Amino acid sequence: MTENTRTGLDTRYDRFLQKIIGAGSNGTPVTTLSMLARLGLDPWQVARDLSTMSKEAAGDKLDTVMLNFTDISHSAENRQNIVTDLITSLHTC
Repeated sequence: MTENTRTGLDTRYDRFLQKIIGAGSNGTPVTTLSMLARLGLDPWQVARDLSTMSKEAAGDKLDTVMLNFTDISHSAENRQNIVTDLITSLHTC
């Protein structure tokens, strides 16, 4: 595991967690990390869990998570493109 010595947080998921997934209602960028945290989920645990799943299963799970996040809205096609991009970045860690 790669850990940030300053925070003790696993950094191998940084690309996944720092990706911008849209803009909030006030126009500020929303990252995967902020979406997961706003949903009350541990972003690093979610990243770890998704990285152990097949790409298809991880994509389905993340799509469900994004459907529950109402601070930003995406069309189904746009959301699927974002999910695919996120899962690809996660599975190349």
